[in-house]
Amino acid sequence: MAPAREPEARLHGHGFQLALSLPDKQNIDQGENSQDSEKMGLKTQLDLWHTQVAEWDHQPLNDFVAHPSDARLLQALAKPLEGSHCELALLSMPNRGVRIDRDGNVFVWRSYRFESAHHLPNVPPGHKCGRLHGHGFQAVIHIPLSNTHQEWNSDYQILDQAWAPLHAQLHQHTLNEIPGLANPTSEWLAVWIWDRLREVLPTLSWITVFETASCGGHYDGKTHRIWKDFSMDSATEEQGMTLGHTWTLRLNLEGSLHPTFGWAMDFAEVKREFEPLFRSLDHQPLKEVVGLDTPNSAGLAKWIREHAQKVLPQLSRVDVLDGCGGGASLDWGAGGIQVLVP
Repeated sequence: MAPAREPEARLHGHGFQLALSLPDKQNIDQGENSQDSEKMGLKTQLDLWHTQVAEWDHQPLNDFVAHPSDARLLQALAKPLEGSHCELALLSMPNRGVRIDRDGNVFVWRSYRFESAHHLPNVPPGHKCGRLHGHGFQAVIHIPLSNTHQEWNSDYQILDQAWAPLHAQLHQHTLNEIPGLANPTSEWLAVWIWDRLREVLPTLSWITVFETASCGGHYDGKTHRIWKDFSMDSATEEQGMTLGHTWTLRLNLEGSLHPTFGWAMDFAEVKREFEPLFRSLDHQPLKEVVGLDTPNSAGLAKWIREHAQKVLPQLSRVDVLDGCGGGASLDWGAGGIQVLVP
């Protein structure tokens, strides 16, 4: 229960969003044919989950969950999926949410925006990032759900308090002038934020920094991962019908930081190396793409991995999102395809 002084103690509402990812879409079709007779098939679990979500829609959530904090709601929604190794995420507002990973661990995150100028002093001559410019940066902080005060969203307040002094240093300032940010790439900015938040958030899990809406970096204290998004308009066939999507392709790359440039890889270089493959997919009927046997999100992710790794050896994960809220993620360090269910 939220303290009486908190706005959340009053009756209010949210436009909640849920995202569900599955180990492999083909498992949905196993239905009751699960090899473990003591466990219901994934299809049945999904049917129960959809039924529960529908029952809760446009209803007072307190009727279903006592003290319905984001975490308690998510944990209740995840019960029909226990043992399925699915991942489930809930957003109660555009800048905050909770997620349960395939091992049942619960994480809380909140995002913060800051407007700053910077330039990269060590880039090759003529590189556009060598000129003073600016971004509307976004930092996303992830921590494990605390074991106390789960009856209200206290972790968001903890994150707000931890972030406030960093926001004062970063917002409406030139990053290069801040101690420790002489070369403020997305990767170094993530490290800078990580080092300072760890002093007050010892359980900090990872930091995400958006440099723009389509590129940025993750850091967990050990590994640097950057991503670059591409928007693709292509035709496909599903269930005997020809249709099209505006797909989002997200390439994730891992690597150590370059000692001079301070990045795992230049975003411009990622775009340049991937451009020929992108042109072979964009504004095309996907059924005619050579080697793309299954022109859906999962098939695209596998095709991109096979071809893009030849020019981008740092590639470690491919995300493909269609325009209907579905998609697939292929992370070769996490056991294969995850399918996003709209």
